[in-house]
Amino acid sequence: MQKSQRDSVLRNLSSEDRQNFRRVLNELRTELKTSPGQRITAQQMLDATGSDLAQELRVALETIKVRDETGPRVGETPVDFNLKRMGSEERVRLSSFAGNKPVALAFGSYT
Repeated sequence: MQKSQRDSVLRNLSSEDRQNFRRVLNELRTELKTSPGQRITAQQMLDATGSDLAQELRVALETIKVRDETGPRVGETPVDFNLKRMGSEERVRLSSFAGNKPVALAFGSYT
């Protein structure tokens, strides 16, 4: 599922489903805070909600599950790549940071 499709699913929720969606996420966040060090996956969220959810809300939670399953898992080595530094022609390779220090990557559009 493409990001635009996930966005569309979430955008098209009714007011009631949007409130229920936020409620479910808030309940799960509260549960996480009471269990430090644990991570609840979107699949676990979906399983915990049961089958009493409206179809639209279940689809919205499925989109979060898909998002969580995209990309490397905690502890996995990500695919190596190199990028040009901003304002320079110098290139930096992700693997050059291995074993040196933590690296946080943020991808997004600033337009």
